[in-house]
Amino acid sequence: MSISPPKVIVVLPTYNERENITRIVPALFALNIPNFHLLVADDNSPDGTGQIVEDLRKEAAYKGKLHVLHRAEKQGLGPAYIQGFKHALALDADLVIQMDADLSHQPKYIPQLLEKVSGFDIVIGSRYADGGSVDEGWGPLRKLLSWWANSVYTPAILGIPIHDATGGFRVYQRDCLIGLDLDNIKANGYVFQVELAFVAHRLGYRIGEIPIHFPDRQHGDSKMSSAIAFEAALRVWQIKLRHRRLKPSDRRSADYDQ
Repeated sequence: MSISPPKVIVVLPTYNERENITRIVPALFALNIPNFHLLVADDNSPDGTGQIVEDLRKEAAYKGKLHVLHRAEKQGLGPAYIQGFKHALALDADLVIQMDADLSHQPKYIPQLLEKVSGFDIVIGSRYADGGSVDEGWGPLRKLLSWWANSVYTPAILGIPIHDATGGFRVYQRDCLIGLDLDNIKANGYVFQVELAFVAHRLGYRIGEIPIHFPDRQHGDSKMSSAIAFEAALRVWQIKLRHRRLKPSDRRSADYDQ
């Protein structure tokens, strides 16, 4: 009796990504991963990203495998991912991948993430693990600050054994994503990634990393700013205070209503 491959769903939040969405959708499906699906969570993009995805859904290559979640307005990265994760679980995902739509998270690394996650609950595509790297155009100060924040500052405060605390290129086992209790994740923006990692660590989930190269986006405008980075650094302390008492017995056991 043959065993069907795990259902893999990529959750891709978008806001004004029309220049990138027509590039990343075919790139993802070109990986030819068995039982692969893509869920785009669009925040009512004024540039029509959501409608472009609707049009792509009609193509034979994506029929029944490309899904779109139309959100009423832009509410931030955290809420988009939370709703996207819940929707992916409702679609019976066994493995859920989170990544950005701007191609800074390169699809070519997905097979490595999926291979690694067989021994972990979460695997992060890491810029700062041995062998990882960032865009050659980053200046020395930007590289230093990003490395220090992700590999030194945040792990030291939270005690999480990872090198890329804000890295948003990840794969989750289904049971882990349920156990994190997504309703208890409150952060927005890039610190959302930190909160998920800390909660996972406190709950006893196994976190692994693979090295990736992280190029800057080539099309569209970046959502990152120095103000966002500074806010994320401050909110690390709030995350520690909020979740410091979590323990493995606090894992959520019930699935989300479908």
